[in-house]
This record gives sequence, structure tokens and C-alpha cells, in this order.
Amino acid sequence: MKSINFFKIFVLSLFFVCGAVCWASGSIVGGQGVGPIRLGQNQGQVVGLLGKPDRVQSSPNDPNAKMLFFNSKGLAVFMGSNGGVIGISVLNGSWKTAENIGIGSSGEAVYKTYGQGLQRGQGNVNYASRGLAFSIRNNRVISIYVFKREDDRPLLGDRLIIPGRRVGDISIGMANSKVVNEWGQADSATPLGSGNSLYRYREEAVGLIVSSNGVIQGMVMETGDFITKEGIKVGSSKEEVLRVFGPCNVSNGSLLYEKKGIGFRLTQGRVSQITVLAPGR
Repeated sequence: MKSINFFKIFVLSLFFVCGAVCWASGSIVGGQGVGPIRLGQNQGQVVGLLGKPDRVQSSPNDPNAKMLFFNSKGLAVFMGSNGGVIGISVLNGSWKTAENIGIGSSGEAVYKTYGQGLQRGQGNVNYASRGLAFSIRNNRVISIYVFKREDDRPLLGDRLIIPGRRVGDISIGMANSKVVNEWGQADSATPLGSGNSLYRYREEAVGLIVSSNGVIQGMVMETGDFITKEGIKVGSSKEEVLRVFGPCNVSNGSLLYEKKGIGFRLTQGRVSQITVLAPGR
């Protein structure tokens, strides 16, 4: 463990002393945080700054991940399986970006300020290089999400799911060594038969199906970070999937689109896992 020098201790102490000032500024900083809450903080730090959460919602895919809701602050804090904050949702309140965009701002103001961004289904726009995403309904911002910038999260790319081909910058046919170079060794490996293994990366909530010669054969997502161009992601309803992709084979509660190269596992009527494979014939 690296030692903390006196300068770092001094800076950290200033951060906590200025808590009231940070609250007053109400700042949303893409890729960093909202007010005093910063990406990477642990739950104890979050509770120390915001108080006891009004509600805790566990992730259906990872028992170690959860969302902490602080209604009076207008925030929901996503705690990852590694114990640190990986995302912050602004749901109401006076929080603003440096460009004065907040809840209730117009959609035109968002696009004029940040550009068109990546469209993630109707009314959802993502600015990966800024670490900001907006949900817009009836031309008004209803929520803002802060996450790590694209540069801080290699291989996520545009975060698009292209059935039968790729997920962000990870594609079928890619050498698994490229992922290892960026993400390190997987947290676990499970043999699947036929020489393939499933390598899971817990923090990214991504699994890779890799052949015995080290080539990626498919990707498994258990996170809403990735989304199809039509707006389908982990958390979407069964009805939404069927409306976008049409009728399909159903097996053990999963919707399988073999010719398109994509499958959706359902838990209580919602997508809990998405698998991308080479299209079947």
C-alpha cells in the first residue's frame, strides 16, 4: 500500500472542511462527482456526507452492488461490487453542471451545450468523453448520471451493443490478450466445454467467452453501461425486447435471437443479462 504524504492529507482535510461550501455550489462534474460525492468513495464516506440512505436497492445481478437513494438530496449513488462509487444519479434538486444544466433544463440546452452525444434509446443521451448522461422527457431533463469518463474506462468505447459483432470496443474475434492488457486478469474463469471458458470481470460486470486459443467468441453483460441502438439494456422489460427484436425462441426464461447473435436472460420480467455471440445460421 502506498503511503499518504502530508500534502495529500492536507488536501483531503480541506475537502472535508469545505463540505458545506461544496453543498452550496451544487456542482455536477462529469467523470468526477456531484457536490461532495465523488466516484470511488466508499459507502462509509458517502453516508458520512449524506447521512443514512432512505432506501437501498440491491443489484439483481451482483449481490455486492447496490443503489443508495437519498431522497432529500435528490441523489442515488451506485455502489459497485468493489465497494466504491461507480455512478451517481441526480434525480431532483438544485444541482447544476458548470454550464448551468440541471434537472428541468431543456433538451435544446443540453444539445446546444454538449452536442448530439450518443443516443441511447428515446430521450437518453450519453457523453462518454465527459462522463455525463441525460434522460430527457417532454423536452426536459429528468435525470443526470455521472460516471467515469471514457478515457478512464478503456475498451468501453461508445458502449453500444451490436448483435453478433461487438460490445463497445470488444468484438468477436478479438484476441483476449488485448482485454487483459487493459483490464488485467479476470476475477474468475469457468470452463464451458468445447474448449471455451467464461472469464468474468466483476467491476465491469462483463464476461468474455474465450476459446482455448485465446480468441473472444462472445460477450456477456450484466450492466446497463451497454445498450443497443434501439435502447435495450440490462433492466429493460421483456415487452420492450419483444417490441424491438420481435418474436424469438424462448429457453429457460431467456429470449434467444440466434440469427441476430444476441440473447436476453430475464429475471422477474426484466433483462438481467445480455449475451452477444456470432450469428447462427
